Amino acid sequence: MSGGQDTLTINSQEVLGDYVASKKRADGDYQRLLNSLIDSDQFLDSLPAGLILQDAQGNLVDCNDLATAILGVSREELLRRASDDPEWNSVREDGTAFPHDEQPANVTLRTGAPCSNVIMGTNNLRQSRRWISINTFLVDLEGGLPGVISSFVDITSQRRKDRSLKLLTEVNRAMMFAHDEASCFEQLCQVLVEHGDYALAWIAVISNGHDGGEVGGVNVACAAGATDYLFEGTEGWWGSKESGKGPPGVALQTGETQVVDDLVQQGWTERFKVRAGKYGLGSSACIPFSYGDRGATLQVYDRNLFNFDAMTVMDLKEIVREAEFGISHVRSVQRTEAALEETTEANNALRATEKARAEAEERFRLSFENNMAPMLTSDLENKLTAVNEAFCEMVGRTKEELIGFTTDGYTYPEDLGLMEQNQLRLFSGEVDQVRYVKRYVRKDGRVIFVEVSKSPVYDAARNILYFVVSQRDITEERMLTDQLSHQALHDPLTGLANRALFEDRLSQAHRRALRLGDKGAVLLVDLDEFKVVNDTFGHLMGDRLLIAVARRLEGVTRATDTICRFGGDEFLYLAESVNSEVEADLVAVRLLDSLMEPFIIDGVHIEQRASVGVVVWDETSLGYNEIVHEADLALYEAKREGKGHHVVFTPGMHEQSVNRFALINDLRRALSAEQITMNYQPIIDLKTTKVIGFEALMRWQHPTRGPVAPDVFIPLAEQSDLILELGAFALHEALSAASRWPLRADTGTAPYVTVNLSAHQFRDPNLAKLIEMELRESKLPAHRLVIEITESVTLLYVAETLSVMEELNAMGVGFALDDFGTGYSSLSYLALTHPKIIKIDQSFVSPAVESLRNDALLEAIVMLGQKLDMTMAAEGIETSSQLERLQRLGCEFGQGFLFSPAVPAEEAALMVDQSFIF
Repeated sequence: MSGGQDTLTINSQEVLGDYVASKKRADGDYQRLLNSLIDSDQFLDSLPAGLILQDAQGNLVDCNDLATAILGVSREELLRRASDDPEWNSVREDGTAFPHDEQPANVTLRTGAPCSNVIMGTNNLRQSRRWISINTFLVDLEGGLPGVISSFVDITSQRRKDRSLKLLTEVNRAMMFAHDEASCFEQLCQVLVEHGDYALAWIAVISNGHDGGEVGGVNVACAAGATDYLFEGTEGWWGSKESGKGPPGVALQTGETQVVDDLVQQGWTERFKVRAGKYGLGSSACIPFSYGDRGATLQVYDRNLFNFDAMTVMDLKEIVREAEFGISHVRSVQRTEAALEETTEANNALRATEKARAEAEERFRLSFENNMAPMLTSDLENKLTAVNEAFCEMVGRTKEELIGFTTDGYTYPEDLGLMEQNQLRLFSGEVDQVRYVKRYVRKDGRVIFVEVSKSPVYDAARNILYFVVSQRDITEERMLTDQLSHQALHDPLTGLANRALFEDRLSQAHRRALRLGDKGAVLLVDLDEFKVVNDTFGHLMGDRLLIAVARRLEGVTRATDTICRFGGDEFLYLAESVNSEVEADLVAVRLLDSLMEPFIIDGVHIEQRASVGVVVWDETSLGYNEIVHEADLALYEAKREGKGHHVVFTPGMHEQSVNRFALINDLRRALSAEQITMNYQPIIDLKTTKVIGFEALMRWQHPTRGPVAPDVFIPLAEQSDLILELGAFALHEALSAASRWPLRADTGTAPYVTVNLSAHQFRDPNLAKLIEMELRESKLPAHRLVIEITESVTLLYVAETLSVMEELNAMGVGFALDDFGTGYSSLSYLALTHPKIIKIDQSFVSPAVESLRNDALLEAIVMLGQKLDMTMAAEGIETSSQLERLQRLGCEFGQGFLFSPAVPAEEAALMVDQSFIF
């Protein structure tokens, strides 16, 4: 495959994923297709991204041609490497080593989770460091063994451009403040080391025989970084003819850039080869440039081999050109200042002859008119008395339009008065020169930024005669600086403020509150079930939805407030001058209302709601971290209340958070401490009032808190993998207990047992195997096990749920849809899952307030189950009248305190032949 991928900015994982997804719809066999694609060299080599396939041990199995091109090694070399081979020599974005276990492919192999857009640098022989953006995801190899695909694109060129832009800006800034040629050189070397991350930078100047060196030798003008490489043990050597035989001397003689790819093998002398190894220097570039009538070169050293390719050298040459311009500007200013000094001395020296004064003025005139820097002179009323061509070109006007007038006519309105303010310092004698930045409006309407340097010319009595002004157009530098500042403070996807900018705005608002006793509010907005959008429509659709949400929130943001993308699907809103919870409530309602209208993206209608945590802060709040933490605690409570809610923080939430944390830790120890047990509530055949089955319900007897309700500890467990341990425990205990229950005397059958499973368990790929193993070990027939699932499980993970249900149905395991009527209650999900039993939620069976409407709803639900040939089971039966109503409606099964609460397994066994008569 060909190269040329440096500027490619596509997501390689999406390319492969979208292609497979389209084929999946046609063939219906995703994994078989993916494996066939992996085995197809033609397909792999057609992708615009490097691809590497590794097995479960991290060994490389295959790769495409683009992968070898990007990494700079042959296919044979690449496949010969182990996953922990030191030849990978990978680094993070900050240049530190990238640990083997934390690299994307190993993370995906270890956790099963994909990795997206991970930036990694690779160091390979015979080429400079390459930067790649990596995506990884799991695949099944032959024999069902897991593997991982790493897809990556080369972003080296983009990083190099960013680095070059940053360096160019810093060099421009350094040249702006340089006061002589020596400081230009010093600043250039410092910028390359500090901002370019080069190991060493130095300026070499050819010796002319009058500077203590020999003609043709090389002297070090200045250096920054690992300077011991230059000076250790070299006393008397610099300036000698021998010093002129290395890359600086060759570059000066030929006028060509000299690049050394491996300083240890190809170094200047044996002494410098040894030093390169000692100080960790890998490669160097030597770029000649003009320095008056003497030659000079810039030497730049990098820690890596082969780092100076053609593009890098071109970028460095651009930096050298900027430095040359800076030096030229410094010389121009120095000539101007020298001419000005001569002119001032001529005016102040009464003994000077008129001829000498005329000569000095002529030199000043020539220096003024031919100067590259825009210059002008003005009288004490700031009317221009002379301008040079460079100034005319800068402001887009002729000399006739400028001389005799002040600059107010083309000064940017907001900058009027700047000149007068600075001029007062000159009149007062406080300084002899002022510098400031202002804006002009050119004749063509374009606004430019200029740096102004203004000095007075005195007579012998130190009275100001007129002013000499030197200016420099810094518009491009300001634009570059503004662009970099915006990128550093805004989210690249949505364009909203990022965390850094939000923290700064909140800190400023908090400081104002300390001074003025003001208040404000922070609102943490979390999109409800945003993961469903990503899982259903893909991450590209998710990104577009995030952008649309950002625009909606931005549309209701006040001019004094700040909206920020906090990360993922969360947004932070800073509302200033909010003095009460009532006002903060209104802001939260405004944000939630902005999301009420459905989003339409590519014809897809998306109902996206959000939950909001609100905190009202004042001068007593400790700052950013505490305020955001309190908003997060309030968001947790809002999520507990359901989707689309907002909650205002109260001090008691801190204690609740601490209690939750303590309870989670206690729960981790509860299983091993045998504090968790299973109880069983009888399920009754409403026709015969005999036991038909039992629902397994988990109980926790805390050693100090006493009984902890399931609706308290189960949601905590679902926040981590602890729910998987509890689920496995419930299955084991329930099946073990059910296997010991006796047969009913009248039917000769044993009761079934129902076990509740959470959404997290249905995402566990080992769930079906776990149930099969427990059935086998307990010797319980599969038809006596019924798995209870809620509507939310099928909504969140449709594909995973249906896949697991197919496997378990094939074993003979039944399903019950729990809490029917309280969730989305979609008939399409009933058709998809086709549960054996529908459990009617107790809110319909024993409502808080009886009504004809509730009776009608209960009757409709029972009739729906009968029409669909599904068994209806009522939950929460508490009175005989409720039982009688259900019997009249033809509801088959029921459970509730009218019959019995949940009891231990031994007591449940005694109920098997019991009839409940009322």
